[in-house]
Amino acid sequence: MGTQPLKERILIVGASAFAEDLGRMFLDQGYPTAVLIGEGESPIALSPNLQAEARSAALALEVLPFPLESKRMLITILDEALAPEAPLLSLCLTVSATQVAGWARRSGRVVGFATLPPLTREAPVELAAPLAGDSAVLKSARAYLEHIGFRIEIVRDTVGMVLPRILCALINEAAFAVMEGVASPEDIDTAMKLGTNYPRGPLEWGDLIGLDLVVAILDALEAEHRNGAYRAAPLLRQMVRAGFLGRKTGKGFYNWRTG
Repeated sequence: MGTQPLKERILIVGASAFAEDLGRMFLDQGYPTAVLIGEGESPIALSPNLQAEARSAALALEVLPFPLESKRMLITILDEALAPEAPLLSLCLTVSATQVAGWARRSGRVVGFATLPPLTREAPVELAAPLAGDSAVLKSARAYLEHIGFRIEIVRDTVGMVLPRILCALINEAAFAVMEGVASPEDIDTAMKLGTNYPRGPLEWGDLIGLDLVVAILDALEAEHRNGAYRAAPLLRQMVRAGFLGRKTGKGFYNWRTG
């Protein structure tokens, strides 16, 4: 398996927040690319097209962050349909690459990656090999992602990896501060931007990521570490229950319908 990407067919399947941006980036670099969107509880409904598209793909990216049962079904379908030598990249925000590899018969083809929306060129992407991973597959995955403009960091395989873990913990702490009446979302974000030189405040960032995804990452981290450090703020849970997920629903900590 070579480390230099060729203009081969790419398959991207999963949540629109990731799949659409990734598809656009691969297309911009001249890769024939199929993007299949399937979110929520039933991405298995994509299976007829998924099987056909996977058979002709040189690389597949599975980008469904949750729920895990749906993610497992997608990995199983892709693993069965892809050519034996095709790498399978899995978005590992709420699960480790090692667990994903355990769902595949060809575990050596799996590479975990982590990033957060919105996706742009020069965005950081973390790659992690599972315990049963193949170093050649990791190099191949890195070459593909660097070729479309991402900045790659190789990290150890853990749930949430680095940026998602730390950023979601920061968003959670900011949500606790709002809940406790310490300051308004606007004031908290302004303080963090001016005080730390972050490109955006943590609550605005949470709205852009999607508060449902933030809570899912926090829950996965809490289940993994069991130390209370990642207990999601009750305010975040209530907002998700109310459908206040951020930019994608028009309302989160900010009203995105009015700007």
